[in-house]
Amino acid sequence: MKKFIVLTAILATVIVSCDKVKNAYPPAEVGNSTLDWSLYPGGDSATYASQGLWPTFPQNTNTLTNVLIEDFTGHRCFNCPNAADIVHTLETQNPGRVFGVGVHTSPVGASSFQEISLPYYPTVLYNEFAYEIGTHFGSKPGTGFVGNPNGTINRQLNGTDNTSAPATWTSKTTVELNKPLRVNIQSHANYFASTRGSFLHVEVDKVDNNLTNDLAVVVYVCEDSLVGPQLMPNLTRNDTYVHKDILRDCIDGKAFGRVLEASDLGTNGKYYVNYSYKLPVQYNPDNMHYLIYVYDKVSEEIYQVIEQHIQ
Repeated sequence: MKKFIVLTAILATVIVSCDKVKNAYPPAEVGNSTLDWSLYPGGDSATYASQGLWPTFPQNTNTLTNVLIEDFTGHRCFNCPNAADIVHTLETQNPGRVFGVGVHTSPVGASSFQEISLPYYPTVLYNEFAYEIGTHFGSKPGTGFVGNPNGTINRQLNGTDNTSAPATWTSKTTVELNKPLRVNIQSHANYFASTRGSFLHVEVDKVDNNLTNDLAVVVYVCEDSLVGPQLMPNLTRNDTYVHKDILRDCIDGKAFGRVLEASDLGTNGKYYVNYSYKLPVQYNPDNMHYLIYVYDKVSEEIYQVIEQHIQ
């Protein structure tokens, strides 16, 4: 056993040392991140940089707060289509500022609303991340998330509750849209079809220096649209229903992301986080996007969100 441990340590040393020589990039400015270079056809970070693929972000001139609506839903929930309509209306009325995501979960994770039922509801729309998010908010003391449909509006805090019923989503969205900007985000993505590899680069600027709690960054991987059965308010099944903005994955395998740390800071005082991700074969990159948001680790309120298409 001791020989195995020593050999492992030696191999690890060699691998790390070789990587330092071969992968001289990225420069320190782009943040503290570990990337899977096997997803880049060029092979390593030095080539990636020499091809001009590391983004140089311009000054972020945005002054507006955007809104993320997390719609806790289910394909066998007959009231859920009406809630989804509210989300899509708000997106249409506020293009580029309101972003919805369909999180197929109940307060306890799986319920009959999310489960498949053959042969009538065969489409899998749930996943472990959706259930983790649902059970988290469903188990908070004083939560109003007791059933579907429900959701969050920038996880706006009301006492100890971050969730709200669809009837409040329009008014709460208006409140959030008019809040002063506290965090700015920019992003850039490179996609390589031969490996199905995506490299996402994110810049986070804490505009409001009065924010003292830890901030975390999350990246949802979302499917733009998918046709599949949905139980409708009149209790009929619509087999051509279009499910939109479906939460499919979290880019780093973390439903609640990672805390921004001092090691992520560039010399300009902004945070830089980079991700590599292999898009599963069942998804069309033209029908996928990232939702990138930053939130307060204490209150859980979301301060900013942007959308980035995978390609």
